[in-house]
Amino acid sequence: MVIRCYILSVRQWGITMAIIGIDLGTTNSLACVCREGKPILIPNSLGETLTPSVVSVDENGEICVGAVAKERLISHPEASAASFKRYMGTNKVFTLAGEKFTPQELSSFVLRQLKEDAERFLGEEVTEAVISVPAYFNDNQRYATKEAGRLAGIHVERLVNEPSAAALAASRISGEDEGSYLVFDFGGGTLDVSLVDYFDNIIEIIAVSGDNRLGGDDFDEVIARSFCAHHQMEFDTLDRQAKLALLRLSEKCKRELTRQDETELVWEAEDKRMPLNNLVLAGLGQKLFDRISQVIDRALHDSGRSMEEIDEIVLAGGSSKMPVVALYLQTLLKRRPTMAASPDEIVAMGAGVYAGIKERRQDIRDLVLTDICPFSLGTNVVNYVDGGNPIMSTVIERNSVLPCSKTGYYTNSYDYQAKIDIGIYQGEAYYCKENLKLGNIEMEILPCKKGEACLEVSFTYDINGILEVEVTDHQLNQRKRKVLTSEKLRMSEEEINRRLEELQAYKLMPCGGIRTKMIMARGERLFAQLLGARRQQVAIAMQQIEWAVKSRNDQQISKALKEAKEIFDRLEES
Repeated sequence: MVIRCYILSVRQWGITMAIIGIDLGTTNSLACVCREGKPILIPNSLGETLTPSVVSVDENGEICVGAVAKERLISHPEASAASFKRYMGTNKVFTLAGEKFTPQELSSFVLRQLKEDAERFLGEEVTEAVISVPAYFNDNQRYATKEAGRLAGIHVERLVNEPSAAALAASRISGEDEGSYLVFDFGGGTLDVSLVDYFDNIIEIIAVSGDNRLGGDDFDEVIARSFCAHHQMEFDTLDRQAKLALLRLSEKCKRELTRQDETELVWEAEDKRMPLNNLVLAGLGQKLFDRISQVIDRALHDSGRSMEEIDEIVLAGGSSKMPVVALYLQTLLKRRPTMAASPDEIVAMGAGVYAGIKERRQDIRDLVLTDICPFSLGTNVVNYVDGGNPIMSTVIERNSVLPCSKTGYYTNSYDYQAKIDIGIYQGEAYYCKENLKLGNIEMEILPCKKGEACLEVSFTYDINGILEVEVTDHQLNQRKRKVLTSEKLRMSEEEINRRLEELQAYKLMPCGGIRTKMIMARGERLFAQLLGARRQQVAIAMQQIEWAVKSRNDQQISKALKEAKEIFDRLEES
């Protein structure tokens, strides 16, 4: 009996399922959808497009994501976490309210929140997402991002490099048919610099360079440490709550210096203050600017281009809005950066357009987005000077266009060797131990004199960042193939399904109560920061909200929330 299966579009059944683009950021995350050829940013339940990448577990065991969780960082530091993107692809564990979570599990809560917001906004189910990642993310970090999507119940087939997404959005906004961009993507925790060409509806990355541990958060810490030095304090000896409070105040000053040239950091709980302006911040951040310069120089060097051959400098990432950063770039590159769209939003917009490409939407399906290998890939060879410290032999060089396949040939290093261990590494360091080991393949060989064996080692790296290594021994007519994974950091299918079920038991805060929870969390944070009469004002406002909630009268609740917000705004402004 022959069974014929017919696959119909879900739209033929009256069911619609959307693919969205997501910028999963260190500081903030955004979701975007493509409609009629245009990217549309998706608002969250507070009506804002930026959702802070912060997670907190409240007293009821519910998961708070976004602005509420950010307020709870100071009032409930033991139950809250931020900047976990910096640890994607590592074995770092965060403990929130006694429960342990990996960075990808915390990221999955952010993705779940974005998915729910998108479904509410679109009125249709979201089954798949295109997620942007720093171009300089390594194999483990990219896999962890996909794993976060799986744990959030979202299919993530495609990751898109953040500079590719930014260039895609910039090209559509400008309406230019071709151009060459230097994309400076400076977020809360990462820096990517990329050279990108756009021509004949093709967006091609030429070269990338980056620093996964450099971002706006580092400027927050520089300000906080300067404040401590100004008052003869030791930043490293502060307790966690005090550090978070000071970093929050430092971030506030940094944001104020984006809009004005002078401000003052006031830590009321310690009765201490320090004036700050952009000139002083430029001096404090000199070491950070040196690191930025190294990343830019490397990208330009790898591309083989000069700034005269670049049409535009495109800014992406919220930290690129800092005047000291824009001025530094203008001084270094002798070119004023352009702002095609808000740096906070441009990556999400590009990811949204690419989601439209995946949906095969008629108005944009002819666009082609190419990618490159951000790190070199290779294997180990014997170090005859130091036998215990093997050297990296590169097979695929960084900035190779994907998909690509390259082959290297290797032999035995001593007489009558019975087997060869082929280690697979990712990175640019001379010694293998300083690069990321992705795995290994062990081959038995025909014992022979040194240099007489011949192994053919082929690396194939596809557009989705999947690396396959094949080792062939023609003498014994044997071949071994392996799709590389880092088993220590990656969960099996069974583990993912089990953990997905466990994480689904954590309920996200209901949409209806978020505004009230947000104002209360802000009040708790201000109560912890302020003293005296101003602290008492916060307490009274919070009591009014509690009475209103207890009355279950919507008008009273709305009035209490509005009055509390006005009081809190006034206190923070002063």
